[in-house]
Order: sequence, then structure tokens, then C-alpha cells
Amino acid sequence: MDRSLLVLNQDVTTALEDWYMQIRLGQQQAALDLYLELRQREGELKQQDTLYVVYLLLSCRFHLLTSDLDKSGEFHEEAAKYQHVFVPALHYYYHLAKGMRHFAERSYTCALAAYEQAEDYLSSMDDEVEHGDFHFRKAAVYYYLDISSLSVYHTEYAIKIFEKHPAYRYLLARSELMRGLNFIERKEFTQAEQALNDALAHTDVARENSLVTLIQHNIGYLYTEQEMPLAAIPYLSAARRDCTFPGYLKTLYLLADSCWKTGQQEIAFDAYQEGFQLSIAQNDDIYKWEFAMLHKKYADPANFESIWMEGIEFFQAEGDRYNVRTYASELAAYFNETEQDELAVYYYKLSLQY
Repeated sequence: MDRSLLVLNQDVTTALEDWYMQIRLGQQQAALDLYLELRQREGELKQQDTLYVVYLLLSCRFHLLTSDLDKSGEFHEEAAKYQHVFVPALHYYYHLAKGMRHFAERSYTCALAAYEQAEDYLSSMDDEVEHGDFHFRKAAVYYYLDISSLSVYHTEYAIKIFEKHPAYRYLLARSELMRGLNFIERKEFTQAEQALNDALAHTDVARENSLVTLIQHNIGYLYTEQEMPLAAIPYLSAARRDCTFPGYLKTLYLLADSCWKTGQQEIAFDAYQEGFQLSIAQNDDIYKWEFAMLHKKYADPANFESIWMEGIEFFQAEGDRYNVRTYASELAAYFNETEQDELAVYYYKLSLQY
């Protein structure tokens, strides 16, 4: 956190700096303890508008860390009321937090727009690690927007910074993970495996369980991309132990798929059933359709074609380019194998449009 913003007494300054460090390093329990402490001191913080805005924006970031997007939005809206006192550093943190919230909501185009607004103020930040963190976040949003070249550029920029700061091994590990994902996207699987193992080596297993889970999940994902389900299952099973993991539904999906492919019907159905019910409980229609389509593929092939066609139409209506491309391509291959040439051509062309 830019020290020029912390202008009250040293005690409060130290607490805010510690809190930002714990948020930045993904330490949920330590960040929660400091959040509860600072909530009791709101009266002190409100004595100086700039300091209070710092508290509000860090609260926004804290609630993103704990996946409470509604609460995060409330603090961000409260901070917006004080824009008349914003200095460049506050403008930066304000737009960055907005972008992070959009990213958590999977609104990647909106996230990028907010990050580009934040970038207008990045030069005012004298903390090199802040620059690394910003470039990591741009790398992540470009990855999800399928702009691989820019994701690679920003990832490598972030890694060069974090390699110089041993206290931020967590941020280095997170960036190595991003590097691995970019290698997977480019089908450079040997390099991807090395990057993901490097990411795992940089984590503190005792303190960074959520990051370890994320890396395990993505090593499993790496093996599924190589059609190596037996190699994927141990990593996906390990990731499944943390049901609070934000990517838990994807873990269940990949695990069910891998187990069905290897004849482990009981585990596959268990993972599918948990994932399908959880997607309903969370009102996640994307995953609800993905699990339904997975089940039809393996457990109810008589209804496979019609459900997949409906699912692809749903993804088109949602503007979900990745799923349209993925499922249309697979359905085209199926129709080609079953000599349904007209349908094969239709879905092949559809996959190319996305």
C-alpha cells in the first residue's frame, strides 16, 4: 500500500499495512483477524478521509479474498462517495479493485476496462511489487479473454519482478501457475508441467493451502488436456479435498470425466452428482449444463445428441464462446464418426465461428 496514503498515527498505519500484506498474500485467517480489529477502529479511521478510503478499498479486496462479492461491492460503492478526495494512488486502487471484482464475476471485458483505467495511475506507484501484481492481473484477464500473447507478456513481466522479492514467493508461485496455464493453452505440455511444478515448489503448504489446491487442480487439468486421465485423477482428487476452492465445480467436472474415461464409475457418478447439485444450489447455469451434458455423454448416451444440441444453444445465448467452441467441436467429431455428415459440418463450422 502506498505509504503516502497512511497519514494518521503509527499504530493504525501499521495495522493497515499488515492487513494489506495478508490480503496480498492470500492469508484469509490473518486478514480476517485484522479486519475484525480494524472494524472496531472505524471511528479513528473516519477522522481522515483519505485513510478511511484506504480502509474501504482494502475491505473491498478482503471480501474478494473471501469470495463475498456482494459485501465487496458495498465497500467499493462506499469508497466511490469519497472520489472528491482521491489522489492518484487512490484512483489506482479504486479502479484495480473494480477490475478484480469484475474478474471474480467472470466479466472479463469489464475487468480489462477497469484495469486499463487503473493503469493510467500506475506510474504514481513506487512499489515495484505493486507493478508486478498489476501485470499478473492483466495476464489473468487476457488469458480468460483468449489473448494468449498478451497474457504471456504480462506474466513474464510479473515473474521478473517477483523473482527479486523473496518475501513474495506466494505471488511468484501464482505467476508461475499463470505461466503454466499459458503453456497449456499453447499445447507446450512439457514446459507447462515444469512451470506448474515450479509453482508448487514456491508455495508454503502449511500456510497457502488454497494456492496449493489451485496448482493441484491445474496439474490435473494439464493431464486431462493431454488425454491422460489416470495421471490427472490423483491431483484432482487432492484438489477435491478443499470444497471452499473457487474452482471446485471445475475440479468435480474434470474428476468425473476422468473417472468415467477410466471405468471408475462409482467415483465418477459421485463427483458428477455433487457437482450437478452444487451448480443448482449456486444458481450456476453454465456448470449445470456442463454437468448435465457430461452425464448424458457417459451415463445416458441415448439422449446425448439432443441434450448437447440444447446445451450448445444455451452457451450461444449466454455468449459463452469457450463452451460453444469446445462442445461444438466435440459434437462435430461425434457426428463425423457416426457418419452424420450434415450435422458434422454444421457443428464444425459453428466451432470455427467462436
